[in-house]
Amino acid sequence: MTESALSIPLAMKPRDLGFFRKVLRFFAELREAIVQAAISIASHKLRAALTITGISIGIMTVITIFMVESGMQASFARQLNSLGPNTLYVHKWKWGVGGNDWWKYKNRPVVTQLDWRALQKNATWPVAIAPSTNTTAVVGIPGQGDKDLKSVNVVGTTEAFLDAGSWQLKRGRFISDLDHELGTDACVIGADLEDAFFKNGDPLGQALKVGPMARCTVVGTLMRKGNAFGQSQDLRLVMPLSSFLRSFGSKRGLVIAVVAPAGKVMETEDEIISVLRNSRRLGPEQEDTFSVNRQDKILQGFNQMMMATNVVGILVGIITAIVAGIGIMNILLVSVKERTREIGIRRALGARRMTILMQFLCEAIMVAAVGGALGIALGAGGAALIDILSPMPAAIDPRVVVGGVVGSAVLGAIFGLWPALTAAFLHPIEALRYE
Repeated sequence: MTESALSIPLAMKPRDLGFFRKVLRFFAELREAIVQAAISIASHKLRAALTITGISIGIMTVITIFMVESGMQASFARQLNSLGPNTLYVHKWKWGVGGNDWWKYKNRPVVTQLDWRALQKNATWPVAIAPSTNTTAVVGIPGQGDKDLKSVNVVGTTEAFLDAGSWQLKRGRFISDLDHELGTDACVIGADLEDAFFKNGDPLGQALKVGPMARCTVVGTLMRKGNAFGQSQDLRLVMPLSSFLRSFGSKRGLVIAVVAPAGKVMETEDEIISVLRNSRRLGPEQEDTFSVNRQDKILQGFNQMMMATNVVGILVGIITAIVAGIGIMNILLVSVKERTREIGIRRALGARRMTILMQFLCEAIMVAAVGGALGIALGAGGAALIDILSPMPAAIDPRVVVGGVVGSAVLGAIFGLWPALTAAFLHPIEALRYE
């Protein structure tokens, strides 16, 4: 065999072997560093426990804040979606208005049946248009005053209300447009009323008294929908709009729910504004005397409000990180001082600086990771208790959990770097002289 044939493998062999040796040495040193770090932490249990407790309390506080915030956002989005994902609401008031603008909106004319008729006649985009108005009243069974329910949300509306609010019938039928035209005494009740009055019987055909004078006959019941914005949606009675106005006053303003086709919300809103401006004979220079409210507007306001919570959480997180980092740095500097002579002996026997550096970095990361994991567990438990015991929702966000673990490890590495470098760069002779 010629020398030229052997030249390539002979040239490559030492380089490949050197690379693998470096990799194997790195992992061997890393394993040894982790073992030594664990031994060091175990040999100073109280010191390590105090540091871990401090880290865990800080992480728990931050995790709880962000989990409560995440739960509130999810709950708000879910409740907002219950209004109908493609539904616009025409009203004299703009959602979220306050401050100096309140008086301007207060002086606007109310939305009336003329506005509803104008939209029905001239708007082409809407899938459904449902006028409604509401009040709270006492509802009960005639002759059984001891079973009356207070603060029932009584709604006057038309047949399209079922589609506008994503409602579903449980039994019977919904009120029809004919009920509105004739002003019948038909009514549909929510799940809370059904449970209170007819839990063991059939509610269809039963009579109810509504307020001081109105009477109605139950023709249908609604599926349970739960709470929205802190109020039950099931403590509700729905009757024809004409019957409602006859019983509770004909001068009440309306809210018109307009269901837009999927993906055509903006086009529908523009058409609603155009139709109502023409109906109310507003000139080009005049402002709108009505508001078209969309879900994304109220969601935008909510998100702006939640930004304050984000800022608080971030500030608490920064302060927590600094305090926890100082604690980690402190115990490592103490550990370096205590083990100075040991480090000198190891360096004199040939230990590399990287080996010493890795050992102390592993100790810092281990302490921080344990504290972070404990803090995340406590934070998740606290969020779960808040969700169960209070009306404030809280949700465990996997991103927050992962961020807490990774952030704790990074925190340990950052604040452990200086003590680790101090240990790694100790002069062997000076370290051996240290008493």
